[in-house]
Amino acid sequence: MAELPPLGESFTKIQSWMKKVTPDVSFRPPANPAAIDHFAHKSSLQISQDLRQYLLIADGETRKSAGAIGNWRLMPINEIQAAWGLLASLSQKGAFSEKRLGASPYLRDAWWHPGWIPIVSSDTGHYFCLDSDPPEPQRTGQVLLYLHDRPERPLVAGSLPAWFDRIARDLVQGIYTYDIENGFNYEAFMWSSLEGKHLFDDINGKLVA
Repeated sequence: MAELPPLGESFTKIQSWMKKVTPDVSFRPPANPAAIDHFAHKSSLQISQDLRQYLLIADGETRKSAGAIGNWRLMPINEIQAAWGLLASLSQKGAFSEKRLGASPYLRDAWWHPGWIPIVSSDTGHYFCLDSDPPEPQRTGQVLLYLHDRPERPLVAGSLPAWFDRIARDLVQGIYTYDIENGFNYEAFMWSSLEGKHLFDDINGKLVA
């Protein structure tokens, strides 16, 4: 397997592409390290170096940004903490107890798991998450897609660096296009995902890996 480029290198390529092609995408300045530490303390989660490094390059996107991840927004640390807190609270109260998850060998068997850290928002209740507590420890840091109204939990990438690298390469290769009125093709950049490529298409059948 080829060695991945550093996360910072891949994310900088994504930012450069956005600056040239998508004037409606706007990133925030780097996060305050104290805010990241505060979330770690409040959640009792281990914040990976990958997530910390990314947030110290850009604290997500502004609220008015068009959405750098296929029309979905990279979240700043305060939104990450708020989204995680809300979902953790709902789970503790039993809000998801009657919901049935689509089985995945890669993830904990839960509609929502407190080890999932939301990092990208659809602004309609769906999130890309980093998995800090997978069934197999070697999978720590994998990226999954949480859908609030569907049982699928596609495995998106083995890590945040792997995902950013794939997105950066796909942007350069022209897989994604941007229109000022409609935004990006391929919602949420699912063509850069390991699973779920047709999740938002009108195509019947199982997820395509």
